[in-house]
Amino acid sequence: MDTRAPIPDRRSGPHALTGEGIAALLARYEFGDACLRRVVLDQEYGPRATRGRVARLVIDARVVGEGLRWEPVSLDLLDVRRFRIDESDGFSWVLYDPPQFTRFDGLLQVDLCAERFGSLCPENAEEVFEGSHLVFAATGGTWSALHPWER
Repeated sequence: MDTRAPIPDRRSGPHALTGEGIAALLARYEFGDACLRRVVLDQEYGPRATRGRVARLVIDARVVGEGLRWEPVSLDLLDVRRFRIDESDGFSWVLYDPPQFTRFDGLLQVDLCAERFGSLCPENAEEVFEGSHLVFAATGGTWSALHPWER
C-alpha cells in the first residue's frame, strides 16, 4: 500500500449525513468536475469484530463561498451493507453532478454517478444500484472538510 500521501486530517466536522447535514454539504461544495481521490474500505472479521464495514470516500471539490478553491472532503459511511465500484473507462472518477443521497429500506444510498437521473429521483434501492458505477448503501455516515493534501 502506498502511504506516501496520507489522507489529510479533519479541518471541520464530522457532520451527520442527515437531511440537514446533507443540505449543508451540498450548499458548501460545487461537485461539477470534482474528483474522487480515495476510496478506503475497512472491515473487521472474527469473533471480536466490533463494527461492520466502513468506507471513506475522499473527494476534491470546490468551496462555493470561497472563490471556488479546491478542498478535500470526506464522506465516512458506517456499516456499509452493499457497494459497487466499477472501473471507469474515462478520466479517473470525475464527478459531473453532486452525490445523490436517498433512503430506502432503512439504508442511506450514496450514488456518485447520479447524473443519469437528471432532475428525477430513483424509486427504490435497486434502481439506485442498477445504473451506477460508484454507489454505497450504509446505515449512516458523516462528512468532514479536510486540510489540504501534502505535496
